[in-house]
Amino acid sequence: MSVRAEKVSEEIKHQISSVLTKDLAELNLGLVTVTKVLMSNDLKNAKIYLSFIGNKEPAAECIDKINYRKKLIRMHLSSRIYLKSIPELFFYYDDTTEYANRIEKLIKKIHEDDPGDKKE
Repeated sequence: MSVRAEKVSEEIKHQISSVLTKDLAELNLGLVTVTKVLMSNDLKNAKIYLSFIGNKEPAAECIDKINYRKKLIRMHLSSRIYLKSIPELFFYYDDTTEYANRIEKLIKKIHEDDPGDKKE
């Protein structure tokens, strides 16, 4: 990724986070975190990875709600960022924290079940 694409992705990350927490608070998504934004080199497409904390709905439904309002989000983004063209937005659920928690639980379980580590 070029330096310009990295700078634009960081700015989009901050602005999307602001839009989701302030302008689209009526979605009741809990705490939404923009974990990563990947821009294409031509700055026409942005893959946005989100995580949700404190939400009772499945992540897929939350992503669907956000995708339904994609045009509104682009409109808010265009008023905050000055680019030749606002990129097309693609939202994905970032499950790396859940994956890391599962791995940690498995490691703890392995250490609990390991008879060699128990002291007598």
